[in-house]
Amino acid sequence: MRRDLGRVGAAYFDLYGTLLDLGPLDAACEAVAPGRGAEFARAWRAEQLRLTWLRTILGRWADFEVVTDAALRATAARFDIGGAEALDGAFDRLPVRAEAPPVIETLRAAGLRLGVLSNGSRVMLNRALGASGIGAVFNDILSVDAVRRYKPDPRAYEMAVRASNLPPSEIGFVTANDWDAAGAAAFGFRVAWLRGPGGPAAPEVGGTEVGGMSWADVAPFLGTGGGGSSREP
Repeated sequence: MRRDLGRVGAAYFDLYGTLLDLGPLDAACEAVAPGRGAEFARAWRAEQLRLTWLRTILGRWADFEVVTDAALRATAARFDIGGAEALDGAFDRLPVRAEAPPVIETLRAAGLRLGVLSNGSRVMLNRALGASGIGAVFNDILSVDAVRRYKPDPRAYEMAVRASNLPPSEIGFVTANDWDAAGAAAFGFRVAWLRGPGGPAAPEVGGTEVGGMSWADVAPFLGTGGGGSSREP
């Protein structure tokens, strides 16, 4: 049973794969890699993340749009296909997950400060949130452009502390990415990890253990009610 952790004062959301659904990338990639669209999309995303981690470790900054394009070109070469430029801007056209808006509204009604904390460049965030129609509900749109380090570097999460003027323990963080959940928990956030059914456990990297939950669990877990059965990570 989850002990009462109290209510957080702010909640920040990862964008890609969390607020925005990556599923439609499969169909977009199918157009350039017939019969292998889902495989191509997974490989593109994996290479995108690999490059962010390498650039952070090596101190060789390039923003997320540059990294995403480099990952696309590398994946196209690996799959030996042409025409991958048709996928330019695919990350700007992702739909909002249907489960997200009701949870966001519950948290906003409870008076929490809300924000997006993303690896996306400022320009990419503006485009994606503008197309999705949900950008206006957030108090803060935080891009790692400001610190030139990608998540899960602690300096990325520190942006939420500065923006909210709250300690990490009073900030909720919602993500569907296991590596992001592990990084945010190690930083000290209260992490709502949207773990898919049957998915692997989050990486063990020190800090608070992270357990999975559904969208229905997020608001109760962050101390704002809203139904569902919350779980302690």
